[in-house]
Amino acid sequence: MEGIARPALAAVVPREGGHFVLIDAGANPEARPEHLMHNAILGSHYCRVMLGVSTPRVGLMTIGTEEGKGNALITETNELLKRVGDLVNYVGPIEGFHVFAEHVDVVVCDGFVGNIMVKSWESLVHFFSGILKEELQANPMRATGALLSKGAFTALKERVNPERYGTAPLLGLRGHILKAHGSANRFAIRSALRAANAIIKADMNQHIEADIARANEALAQPVAS
Repeated sequence: MEGIARPALAAVVPREGGHFVLIDAGANPEARPEHLMHNAILGSHYCRVMLGVSTPRVGLMTIGTEEGKGNALITETNELLKRVGDLVNYVGPIEGFHVFAEHVDVVVCDGFVGNIMVKSWESLVHFFSGILKEELQANPMRATGALLSKGAFTALKERVNPERYGTAPLLGLRGHILKAHGSANRFAIRSALRAANAIIKADMNQHIEADIARANEALAQPVAS
C-alpha cells in the first residue's frame, strides 16, 4: 500500500469485557519505529470494522509505562505515536498485565514479540484446559459439580473460541489477504469469509491509505523545539 513499508498481521484476542486487536502477530519480526506507528493505524481501522469500536484505545507493548522505559524501538515509536495526533487514540505504553484487562482495544508490538505472545497464549489455554479436565474428573463429587457447571463452561469456551473470528488479515497491502490458522475448521473459515466481507464493505483499505498519508505528512514536518 502507498506509504507503508511493511505489512502486519492483526489477531483478535479475547480479554476482560470483550476482545482486542494484537498487531503485529508475526509478519515483520524486525520492525522500525515507523512500522509500529503504521501498525497502530492499521490495527485501529481493523478494530473499528471487526469489533465495532469507534475510537479504539491504542497501547504500545513494552516492559514499563514510565517514559523512556524499554528499548530504542519503543522509545522512538512512543514519540512518533504522540506526533500523529488524532489519527491514533494513543493511550501510551502498556505492560503485560494490561493486555487482558479492559485497558486498550489495540496492542501494538513488532512481529517477534507478537508471535511469541500469541503462541504462548494458545499453549497456556491448552495447558489450563487439560488441568481443569483432569481435576474435574478426579472423583465422582467433582464430576457432579462439573456437570452442574456445564453451562458456565460452555459460555467460557465460546468466549475464548478462536473460530469466532477465524482469521488474521495481513494489513497494509493493496488487496485483501486473510490468514487462517493451520488447524482451522469449517466454522473458522466461515468466520474468515465474514471478516473479508466486512472489510470490503467498509472500504477499510481506502480509509487506511488516507490516514497513512496524513501520518507520514505529519511526521515529515520538523519537530518543534
